[in-house]
Amino acid sequence: MTPRHFSVKIRPMKQYNTEPVKKALETAKSVLILLPQNPSLDSVAAGLSLYLALTKSQKSTSIGCPTEITVEFNRLFGVDKIKSRIGNQNLVVSFSYQEDSLEKVSYDKDPQNQKFHLTIEPKAGLEPLDANQVEFSYTGSNADLIFVIGARSLEDLGFMYQQEKTLLDNKEKTLVNLSTLDKNAQFGTVNLYDPTASGSSEIVLNILKALNLNLQQDIATNLLAGIESATNNLSSCNTPETYETIAELIRLGAKKGHLTPQMPRSFSSPPTSLTPPSSNLAPKLPISPSPKPTLSQTRLSPPSFPQPPRSPQPLQPPPTNPAMTSSSVPPPSPIQPSNQGVDQPKPEWLKPKVITSSGIKT
Repeated sequence: MTPRHFSVKIRPMKQYNTEPVKKALETAKSVLILLPQNPSLDSVAAGLSLYLALTKSQKSTSIGCPTEITVEFNRLFGVDKIKSRIGNQNLVVSFSYQEDSLEKVSYDKDPQNQKFHLTIEPKAGLEPLDANQVEFSYTGSNADLIFVIGARSLEDLGFMYQQEKTLLDNKEKTLVNLSTLDKNAQFGTVNLYDPTASGSSEIVLNILKALNLNLQQDIATNLLAGIESATNNLSSCNTPETYETIAELIRLGAKKGHLTPQMPRSFSSPPTSLTPPSSNLAPKLPISPSPKPTLSQTRLSPPSFPQPPRSPQPLQPPPTNPAMTSSSVPPPSPIQPSNQGVDQPKPEWLKPKVITSSGIKT
């Protein structure tokens, strides 16, 4: 028989419009990655993977999120690099105060001494501001390339959009909208929007390859964790491209189930060290079963029952022993007459008697 030949068409990886991103990255002095409010694990994993890859390529990169990163993300590589405030262009002075307690806030410059003075005047009769409560921070990024990952619109960035509105609305900046969410506003100058992908992590792998960025094991592990989360541990994985992405990540050294907590060792059986050695145990003696009585034994040996008490019998006189004296043995107590139906003793037996060594004297 002539063997049959099967041809399999291998699909190439998805192609995205990465040329504007690649061009902006070549000249960018700083890169900013932004996550939306309450981001999904997939979005955080994708953002951190992009951050690690850009940092390893010696690009000045920062990553921010307007909401606190919770414990569910703590096993992702680089999670400690996510900041709630970004940029270092503007100095922010913050302090606590009671409403209607301030009379005036003013400033003046001292060019001669190159000093700037900020004056906070309280209302009459109120306590002045405590200098120990004043806090300083920075805001205002001057990034040349911005990635927004996992958002439908810029408003999803919360207060960060308000703080960085000038930057994010600047059309001269390269703003990359990377998302798979429906109803996407297409707000970027470059929109890497793919609703057929499993999540942002799948798109990021293609972007990192297109930008020729180094893919290391921790980056691959983050991306695989993002895909596992977005697909409910692959139960909703529907496209061959997603499986091809997973296979490539595993070839790069990605660890499957990295975010799954390790189960503790089972304590159903005690450790060996707690079990006493067999040599210290007392030997067990064999227990022989009690022999069953035979039929003949059962018939010849009926069970015994307690006997009823016998009626008292009259006392017999002890033998005469003249060696005993009256001082050595006390006289016996008189004997009470027995119940009816029993013979009464003779009268001379009721008299007291003295026992001596030669006999009994009355």
